[in-house]
Amino acid sequence: MKTAYFYGGKDIRVVEEEIPTPGPGEVLFKVMSAGVCGSDLHNYRGHRVREDVPWQQGHELSGVIAGLGEGVSGFEIGQRVGIEAEHLIGCGSCRWCQDGQYHICPDRGVRHGVRQSSHGYSQYDVCIAENVTVLPDDVSFDAAALVDCYACGVHAINRVPDIAGQDIAIIGAGAIALTLGQVAKASGAAKVILIGTRQQSVDVAVAAGSADVGVVSSSADPVEAVMDVTGGDGAAVTFETVGGQSQLIQQAVEMTRRGGVVSVLGLFTKPQTVDPVLAMEREISIQWSNSFSSWNSEREFSTALDLLVAGHLNVDPIVTHHFGIDEIDRAFAVTDDKRSSGAIRVIVQPWT
Repeated sequence: MKTAYFYGGKDIRVVEEEIPTPGPGEVLFKVMSAGVCGSDLHNYRGHRVREDVPWQQGHELSGVIAGLGEGVSGFEIGQRVGIEAEHLIGCGSCRWCQDGQYHICPDRGVRHGVRQSSHGYSQYDVCIAENVTVLPDDVSFDAAALVDCYACGVHAINRVPDIAGQDIAIIGAGAIALTLGQVAKASGAAKVILIGTRQQSVDVAVAAGSADVGVVSSSADPVEAVMDVTGGDGAAVTFETVGGQSQLIQQAVEMTRRGGVVSVLGLFTKPQTVDPVLAMEREISIQWSNSFSSWNSEREFSTALDLLVAGHLNVDPIVTHHFGIDEIDRAFAVTDDKRSSGAIRVIVQPWT
């Protein structure tokens, strides 16, 4: 099979290797779609240098079951499946796993004594059976790959106060922002105000049902725009989805109403500067939202899939590009240069 290895920076190599064999409790599947997540780009851009070279990645993925390990039941070869990212597998015994918060398990992603990650940029991968979900016939492989993004939105919204009937703001216009906006509307948000740097992506957000109001930061002051839409109060909750090298938590605080919440989904690769006096004076809470797990005993991946099946989520406008495994260099380059490419979510299809 073909698989991509990452050697740091822009050094990505596609090689041939043996198809993995599923161990006890594992499922082998043929990868059909894998999304290029913004977190995959951090090392590519030189912002989070790794020492465990080479490595494999690709955690937004879907496929077709190709083999079953010993002891696996309830699945059949040929079934179309969505995969909950392997790096979210908890140890199962710590206090956080026992509470359903396996995404913050201290040993998250450790299996057989080795830290694991999903290998979506491969033609085949294996995963524990518990993280495999059979897809309804009308859910596409691309849509199933984006359930990971939607689940991140489900988790962020679960963690904040009820947003039903509330005006919220989203900083960012990438896939996480657009999927979050759709989940917010499905959760009853009154107005979703989305701030982006590119007119094209902001327009897509509004057209896709991810936002009621779109703001292009180069044309209007984002804080003033949010205040105008909310009658001077500010957003009940502001979600920051950009992260990286930006400095946006302070902006999020400034556009949030008194007593409101800033929820940070973006993974920052540099320290942030926040005015503590302003945040304290207004009693604005800043909380962090890391991936997803379960909420009230229900897996948030399943919640996101249910919203998709019910027709509340609109995936097609978010997926902008497709590349085969041999074009993975281009897939990353296009994702890295969204301003020129217009990319929102790029999908790698290992068999094309």
